[in-house]
Amino acid sequence: MDARAIVPRVVADASRSRDATLRSRVDRIIARAVPSLVCLDRDGVINADVGVPGVTDVKQFTLLPGAARAIGALNDAGATVCVVTNQTAVGKGLMEESYLTNVVHEEMRRALASEDARAKISGGIYYAIKVKSEPCERRKPAPGMILEACDANGVDASRCAFVGDTVTDMQAAGRAGARRLLVCTGYGAIMGEALRRNNVALPTRMLSRVDDPTMSFPDECFPMDVYEDLAHCVECILAE
Repeated sequence: MDARAIVPRVVADASRSRDATLRSRVDRIIARAVPSLVCLDRDGVINADVGVPGVTDVKQFTLLPGAARAIGALNDAGATVCVVTNQTAVGKGLMEESYLTNVVHEEMRRALASEDARAKISGGIYYAIKVKSEPCERRKPAPGMILEACDANGVDASRCAFVGDTVTDMQAAGRAGARRLLVCTGYGAIMGEALRRNNVALPTRMLSRVDDPTMSFPDECFPMDVYEDLAHCVECILAE
């Protein structure tokens, strides 16, 4: 065979090989960057926080701007999304558990799908109802619900990220071994205001208590990444 006919074929084969290698590298980078499981706190992250004792009437449930779009983007990226939330109003007798699951959480699913058809809570909803005076390994800051979510979805905690707005959220994530992501909505607004006063732009990574202008997060909460809101958080972690 003429060598001149062989050369283009060799070049083409080499090009395909390089393309395959590049695609493989990109796939590995994406796999490392996007958490396999993203656990979301509910009040103050997905919906507006109405204060203690929380949402006890479905009329109080309002999605935060961009939340549905963010959850949809996570699903598109191949991440499993679940909700991990303390709902002690049930334990206090202020709301029936059936109302929480059949009315409030059904409204959450409906509202998310209404704003973005891709926004699905595919990994389940985990909630703790015991009051603070009762010992509980599930209620945050305990890691029980996050570990349950990881186990149910077949994900190691090191491949899980937890998005929350409170100290107890970050404590639970740290104790579970998950990545800690704080948003400055809900109770996280206090952190956002403190960072703005110190001219710290978001996103920012806090490595220790020295970086915390509020001095309210214990050592187990670090390292912790801080974002404006859920939409900003998801945009950033998908761009890493």
